[in-house]
Amino acid sequence: MTCVSEDFLARIISILYQKLTLSAGQIAIASRVLAQEAFEEKAKEGKRSLDEAIRLATHYLGVSAEYSKENDALKISISPKQNVCPLQEICPLPFFYSEAINLLSEWKSYPIRSSNNKLVETSNGKCFFQLRLYGD
Repeated sequence: MTCVSEDFLARIISILYQKLTLSAGQIAIASRVLAQEAFEEKAKEGKRSLDEAIRLATHYLGVSAEYSKENDALKISISPKQNVCPLQEICPLPFFYSEAINLLSEWKSYPIRSSNNKLVETSNGKCFFQLRLYGD
């Protein structure tokens, strides 16, 4: 819990990205490092199912998420806590989920861009992204 709103923190990150030297790659790395720190102990306990890895990541983030798996792709849909997310272009969530899955399950994953080259898209008030899955 912070003393300021999540919207404030998201806007600060957005300004750092747009006007200063924070890059999308740095945000992705930081998100992966956070997942490693968050799940380090659980990863030592052994591999879990893909469903359990997603559930643990979702619980850690405190969001409401739905997901579906089709062949080698995982689509995750999140209901944001606010109407407009200032981090859409540099969203850390795909990288956080990907690393959680890599650490906690037998699967390996990485975020993939949509046909219009976006990492995160919005539709019907939800944000969604896809991860490429391999392994099992």
